[in-house]
Amino acid sequence: MAGEFNRTKLMWASFLTLIASGFGFATRTAAGGIWEREFGIDGSGFGQILGAGFLGFGIMIFIGGILVEKFGYKLLLGVAFALHLVSAIMLFGASPIFAAAKDTNVEDATKAVFQLLWLSAFLFSIAQGLYEAVINPVIAQIYPDNKTHYLNILHAGWPGGMILGGLFAAAFIGNDAWFFPISWSVALSSFAIFVIAYGVLAFPEKFPKPVGQSGSDSFANTFSCFISIPFLVLIILHGCVGYMELGVDSWMTKLMENLLPNAILILVYTSLLMFVLRFFAGPIVHKINPIGLLFASSVVACLGLLWLGSDIQSIAVIFVAATFYSFGKAFLWPTMLGVAGERYPQSGSVAMGALGAAGMLTVGLIAGPRIGTQQAYAMSEDLKTNNQATFERYKGDGESTEWGMTYTGINPVKMNAANGVVLNEETNAVEDDSSIKNADSTLLSDEEKTALLENIAEDAPVIQSANLNAGRQALTWTAYVPFIMGVGFLGLLLYYRSIGGYKALTISESGELVPMDSDHGSHEGSSDDTGGASSDEA
Repeated sequence: MAGEFNRTKLMWASFLTLIASGFGFATRTAAGGIWEREFGIDGSGFGQILGAGFLGFGIMIFIGGILVEKFGYKLLLGVAFALHLVSAIMLFGASPIFAAAKDTNVEDATKAVFQLLWLSAFLFSIAQGLYEAVINPVIAQIYPDNKTHYLNILHAGWPGGMILGGLFAAAFIGNDAWFFPISWSVALSSFAIFVIAYGVLAFPEKFPKPVGQSGSDSFANTFSCFISIPFLVLIILHGCVGYMELGVDSWMTKLMENLLPNAILILVYTSLLMFVLRFFAGPIVHKINPIGLLFASSVVACLGLLWLGSDIQSIAVIFVAATFYSFGKAFLWPTMLGVAGERYPQSGSVAMGALGAAGMLTVGLIAGPRIGTQQAYAMSEDLKTNNQATFERYKGDGESTEWGMTYTGINPVKMNAANGVVLNEETNAVEDDSSIKNADSTLLSDEEKTALLENIAEDAPVIQSANLNAGRQALTWTAYVPFIMGVGFLGLLLYYRSIGGYKALTISESGELVPMDSDHGSHEGSSDDTGGASSDEA
């Protein structure tokens, strides 16, 4: 079957969809400070926008997995193509909407822009979900004998896009831009270049038929994975993978903004490591089975997050800790998809879609907003406990209760202005306070600017330190997620050992699931954990 299609072009087109996704993701994570400064969107709002960038993905990758079985791959790819372009165009409406409304009511203007940015991110994520519902099963079908390896190569496109997007953001977004700052709406919509590229490459090509249309299995049987207890465990664990990997990546730039000269570089660096490592997943999986790789990755990721959340002062040590963390997270997402493809081949795109949905819904509904709330809570508590006077000058209006945490948040415009103050590295003396003086007068009045400038020598070091410590605290709190993953994968590892070992399965000519004959190293054993398997699992 694989010989009927141009595997090279289909792989490149699929790869470019993830390049577009990663590029758009990286540039969006660099916009937090700009949106604080221009529109008054606080950390909680930024977290919700980041979450929307995954929420639609989580919904559509599962629904899309069902739709592709009915309507085929190319039609859904076309819908995703159109939605991606619409989400890019919407970004250009934010500044005009705010400018038109801010003189009447600043809060309403901020709310209107927030809703537009949220919707743009949501449409972006719907497009992501649709095309990933397409590309994962397509690659699994055209490379049937080495699914895990080629899915890892495919998903190198995600960090590849983040590398390109991160470097682009470092060069052209914000006051610290390497060359010159450009309009954030132009920068954030630039992912559309890659969208057009994958459309030109993919649409002329012939795609394979989904499993449900191929005649090799019934459409109803594609849902049999859901009566397998190990598969239900995988769904829960993939939700944790999404929380840790994408949730942390969403916030990495913002959490490190007071620690690195251009914080987007930490995301570029970790993405570069992921990009390289995912090309070597195949040989590693041949040495240890995929569940063993997932267990080891979880342990390393947990230790890496704890290290990143510690009181690191050296930039060099930060990158060493980030290296350790990257080795932990690099293989998790694509290897999970590979396990779904190997153990549940009869479920086609549905099994992979279910895992992707669990990961993305967890990021959109929980990880993005929760990590933002954790950071906001930690900063508020730090200031309130250690610097009450500064807290009083910078606190926002009223208390917030989110995710079990009740706190008075810090005013985002004031915080952004204080974070922009340049301090002497040795004495912490103020060298440049123009970030306060140049703040938008509709968001920060002249009276408020005067009050902040009177105390800026005391407040700026305190605000920047509290912001840094809060970011570290949020990373430390997140370390419990890969710990839970490690426990879960260890349980699966012991389970597969008890039934004879992990073994990839395939569909025989008679329609039965049988162990694959290809060399899978030590993945010995032939027990079936799919829906039609032994009753102790279903």
